[in-house]
Amino acid sequence: MTREGSGKTLTSFVSTKLLARKPGVDRTIMMIDRKDLDSQTTSEFTKFASEFNTGISSGNAVSNSLIIGTGSARELSETLLSDANSNAVIITTRQKLESALKYAERVEAEKGTQRFQKLISQHIVFIVDECHRALSAEGMEKIKEFFPNSTWFGFTGTPIFNVNKKQLKGELARTTSDQYGKVLHTYTIKNALEDGSVLGFQVEHEDTIEPISLKNKIFDELSQAAKYANASADQINRVIDQMSGIEKESYLSPDIFEQDEHIEKVIRKIFRPDNAYTKFDFQNGRPQKSAILTTSSIDMAKRYYHAIKAMTKDPDWLAKEFADHPIRTGRTIEDPDFPRIAITYSLQENEENATANQKEMQAIIKDYNEYYGTAWSLESMDRYNGDINNRLARKRAEFKQFGKQVDLVIVVERLLTGFDAPTVQTLFVDRNLEYANLIQAFSRTNRTYPGKTKGLIVTFRKPHTMEHNVQEATKLYSQDQEESTLVYPTYAESKKRFKAAHKRLQEVAPNVSEIDEHDSIETRIEFVQAFQELNNSYEALVTYNEYNDEVERSYQLQEEVMTIEESVGVYNTVKGSLIEEQEDDEPEADFSDIEFYGENAIKLYDIDSTYIDKLLETYSANNKNVRDDIEKALQKLEKSEVVKDVYRAILNAIDNEEVDENEDIFIIKRDFFTQAQNKAISAFANTWFVQEDQLHLSAIQYVIGNDPIPNISDIINSRNFDKYKEVNPDAKPLKYGPEMKRQWRIVLDEVIVPLRGELR
Repeated sequence: MTREGSGKTLTSFVSTKLLARKPGVDRTIMMIDRKDLDSQTTSEFTKFASEFNTGISSGNAVSNSLIIGTGSARELSETLLSDANSNAVIITTRQKLESALKYAERVEAEKGTQRFQKLISQHIVFIVDECHRALSAEGMEKIKEFFPNSTWFGFTGTPIFNVNKKQLKGELARTTSDQYGKVLHTYTIKNALEDGSVLGFQVEHEDTIEPISLKNKIFDELSQAAKYANASADQINRVIDQMSGIEKESYLSPDIFEQDEHIEKVIRKIFRPDNAYTKFDFQNGRPQKSAILTTSSIDMAKRYYHAIKAMTKDPDWLAKEFADHPIRTGRTIEDPDFPRIAITYSLQENEENATANQKEMQAIIKDYNEYYGTAWSLESMDRYNGDINNRLARKRAEFKQFGKQVDLVIVVERLLTGFDAPTVQTLFVDRNLEYANLIQAFSRTNRTYPGKTKGLIVTFRKPHTMEHNVQEATKLYSQDQEESTLVYPTYAESKKRFKAAHKRLQEVAPNVSEIDEHDSIETRIEFVQAFQELNNSYEALVTYNEYNDEVERSYQLQEEVMTIEESVGVYNTVKGSLIEEQEDDEPEADFSDIEFYGENAIKLYDIDSTYIDKLLETYSANNKNVRDDIEKALQKLEKSEVVKDVYRAILNAIDNEEVDENEDIFIIKRDFFTQAQNKAISAFANTWFVQEDQLHLSAIQYVIGNDPIPNISDIINSRNFDKYKEVNPDAKPLKYGPEMKRQWRIVLDEVIVPLRGELR
C-alpha cells in the first residue's frame, strides 16, 4: 500500500524487474487501469529500463531487458504464447488481456496445438497498479480461472478498508486485504507530506444554495410529513434550526445541482478575476498552472463546456462579465485565449447514450482541432485524450511553449487516478466524493513543482457534507486518529493567524519608518521575524475565494494588507543588514528563525524575480515569445537598465550558442551577473586609481543607506593620486576624496546593489 504520488510506477517497475528474473516465475504482467495509460506506463518503464540498466542477469536467470506494451489483443496473444518472450515485462489492461486470452484459446484450438495449455499452466506473477481501478474482484476471479497458478501483488494509494468496503456481492472480496492478501508495506500520505514529496491541500467549500431557500424546502417537506401533522410553523422551524448542516443538505436532491442556475454560479466563482488569478497562478498576465473540473456526468461536463464557451465568447468578456468585481491593482490577466478548455472521458464512461452524444462531442473536438491545429475525431478518441494529457501535463518540450497548454479540463472519472501532472494546481469539484475517490481526485493537485506550495480544492455541492467527507478521508488515509495536517487551515483560521501577525508587527514597530539598519540587532531580528510571519500568513490567506470577497468590502482588511506594501522597503533594508552579520564566523545573535534566501518572497504583484528565472529555464535560442515575456517582466518589475542589459546579454549568448545548452541556467545567470559586478568595480578602480580588492570588500558589506560607506578609509588609502593626476590634470587632492566617495556610492546604489540583488 503506497500513497498517491509516492512513485508507485517506479516501485512496481523495480518489483516487476526483480520478479521477471526470479527462478520459478514464468512470466510477469503489469496490469494498469486504462487503455490511455498503457503507452504512458510503457514509456515510463522504458525510461526506467535505460536509467537502471535492467538488462543485468542474476545467476542463471535470463536478462529481462525487454519491455512490451502491446498495441492490440492479437499482438498480446502472440506475445503470451511465444517462448521467446517468456522473460519480458508485459504491460497491459484487463480488457486487453481478457480479449487476448480468448483469442489465443480459440486460435490454438483451431490449430490443434498445445501452446495455450502450456501458457495457462505457467506460474505468472501479476503486478497491478491502481489495483482496485485496474481490476475488480470479479475481474481477478475471471483471470484466475485462466491462471490457477498465478501470484498477485497490488499497488494502491487508496486501499479499501472495512469502513469503506464495497457492497456485498456473493463471495467476492470487499476490501484490499480480502482481494490481495496481507499488507506488505505501507507508506501513507502523511509520511509523504513529512518527507516533502507531496504538498498539502487547501480546501474551500462553496455553497450555491441560498440558506433560506434550503430551509423553506425542508419546511415544505416536514409540514407534509405525518410526524409533524399537528406541529405549528414555529415548532417546525425550531426543528430545522436544530438540524446539523449535513442533515439539512440531505434534503437536497441531485437535480437541484443540474439546473442552469447552479452551473452559472459555479463558473462565475471559478472565473471571477481575482479567483482565477490565484487558482490558475497568473504571472505576467498569463496562467502558469492548470485546473481540472470534475462533474457528476458526461452530460454535465458538456453543459459546463458550453456555458463557459458562451460566457467567454466576447473578447472583452472578463471586464464585461465581472464589471462589479474588477481585478485588483497590481494584478493582470492579459491572455486573450484564456481559458483554453477541453473535455476528456474514456470510451467506457460514454457507453450509455453513446449515439446521442456523438454529434455534440464531434463539435467539441472540432473546436479543439481549430485552436490547436490538430485533426482528432471520434474514431481517434484515444489519441485525442492522449493529446489532452500532454497539454495538461506540459512535460514534453513542445507543450511547455505558452499557448500549447490546456488551462481547464472537464472530466467525470478520467484523469482522477494515476495521472501525474505537477502543473495542475487546482481541482474544482461539482459532485460528491468520499474516501478513496476523494483522495485520488485531490491528489491530482499535490505534486511538487517550483513555486507551487499547495494543491487547491474548491467544492460546489453540499459544503457541510463535503467538509465531513474530507475530514474522514484524510484521517483514514493518513492513518491519523487526530485531525490531519494534510489539509491546510480554513479561511477563518488563516485570517485569525493573519490578524495576529498584523497585531504583532504593530507592537514591534508602531512606526515602521523609524526602524532601520542602525537599530540594535535584537530589534532588527524581532522586526524581520514579525514581518515574515505577516507575509507568510498573507500568502496563506490570499489563495482563498473568500478572501477576494472580503477584501472588496472590508476597509480594515485592505489597510492591514497595505501594511505589507508599506513595510517591504524597510524590511528588505533591515534584512540585508542582518545578512552580513549572520554570515560572520561567530554571529552575535540567533538567526535560526529568519528565512534569508528561501521561499519567503514578497508577492504583492503578479510577477517577481523568480518568474524571470522560470522564463530563462524555458528559453531556447531565438525564441521571440519568451524573450518578449522577459522584457515585459523586467519592465513591470522596474528593473534598472544595468540589470536589463545583463539579462539581454544572457539571451544573446544563448541565441549565439556561446553557452552550453546543457548548463544549469542559474549557474549561467550567476556567472553573467558576477562578471557584470566585477566589470563595474574594475572600471571604477581604473577611473579613480584605487585597488580593486578594497572596492570588493566595500561592495560585499554595503547596504543602501550605509554611512559611512564600508571600507571607505582603506579605499582612499589605496589610491594612486599621481596617476589619477596624469589623466585628470586639474584634479585637486582635497577634492579627490569627497568626489570619489560620492561617485562610489552612486556605483554601489545604482549598479552593484541591483546586480547583487538578482543573485539573492
